[in-house]
Amino acid sequence: MDSFWNSYTANIAYSISQLCIAIIMGGMYFLAPTERCTRYWALSGLISVFGSTLTAFSISKFGHLPLITGSTLMIAAMTAKWWGTQAFFGKRPAYVGWYLVLGFFIGYSLIVLLQLAVGIRTLFLSLMLALLTFLNVVEVVLARGVRLSFANSLVIIAYTLAAADFILRGILAISGGIDLTPQSHDPINVFGLYLIPMWCNLLGSLGLLLMYFESIIHEKEHLATHDELTKIYNRRALVNLGRREIDLAHRYQRPISIFMLDLDHFKLINDTYGHDAGDKVLRSVALTLSNTCRNTDIIGRYGGEELCIICPHTTKDEATALGERLLEAMRNLHHQHCDNRQVTCSLGLYTWNPNTDLAASWEAMLHHADTALYAAKAAGRNCMLQYSIEADNQ
Repeated sequence: MDSFWNSYTANIAYSISQLCIAIIMGGMYFLAPTERCTRYWALSGLISVFGSTLTAFSISKFGHLPLITGSTLMIAAMTAKWWGTQAFFGKRPAYVGWYLVLGFFIGYSLIVLLQLAVGIRTLFLSLMLALLTFLNVVEVVLARGVRLSFANSLVIIAYTLAAADFILRGILAISGGIDLTPQSHDPINVFGLYLIPMWCNLLGSLGLLLMYFESIIHEKEHLATHDELTKIYNRRALVNLGRREIDLAHRYQRPISIFMLDLDHFKLINDTYGHDAGDKVLRSVALTLSNTCRNTDIIGRYGGEELCIICPHTTKDEATALGERLLEAMRNLHHQHCDNRQVTCSLGLYTWNPNTDLAASWEAMLHHADTALYAAKAAGRNCMLQYSIEADNQ
């Protein structure tokens, strides 16, 4: 039975699994060198291989150095994994990680050199591993809250189980009832020290990879529907959403309002200050509109300096009030990169009233709003006009 439940064989299996994780994460990093998270995750797996290998020599004639170094490397590996998870969510790696590694090295060295009980040594190592493992769970929960995807759930479950295993192993070691040192061939030791952490780490690393791929897919979908410069909806997404909202307005007989917005004399900005300044103006305008409009409003860049705002379930009076707020927000907006210049806008508004108007398509409603926009520009700009049949006939 001892030959079957062999800690060295389990150690080799654990090291191989960590090496595979390091290779996969390293490959991801070389594919996207700007992604810091995969770099930390790859480094974590590589350090863990060296750490688990060195701890296997702790019963040899190399003295205490392999045990202390290997255990410290295991702590460093879990710290690197935590840093990778932080980097994934856009955070800077916490400097406290360095203090945790240094504090463990000093504390563990004292425990080993003073030849304190093996249970104390194992408990100290286990609690530190549990803490660092669970910090990955904390990062996911803080970033995602209750909106957990499959990948998020997998990371939380895997690393929570791993932390629980480390804590249980430490408690059993300090109780003295079971020998859980790396030298033991006890089945519980092999499972508790190597196999369960290996499975949990594999599942957790798989969850981290899935989180990474989820972010890539989400970013790809976002780029397909949003304007790269202004971060609001692009024309294709705007048309699709507009048609959908108009269909809903017809079905449920609810009013809907559409704004067409054009920046006044925007060409002068580009000619005077350059296209980079013009891009900054567009980004600032898009942010201002997003902050001024309601959460239910749909804002998109229709083309150039023209933007469109779709306001579902919005009457003419409500849309007029919103338009006045938009005009005022734009008048109060001054652009530092353009000599603190004010950039105003012209607004064209069309509201479909289910009680008085016949059903109209997206193209027809957009045309009406565009007609009102050109009327506002002809009236001197920096104003809002509503669609009228007379203006359309001109």
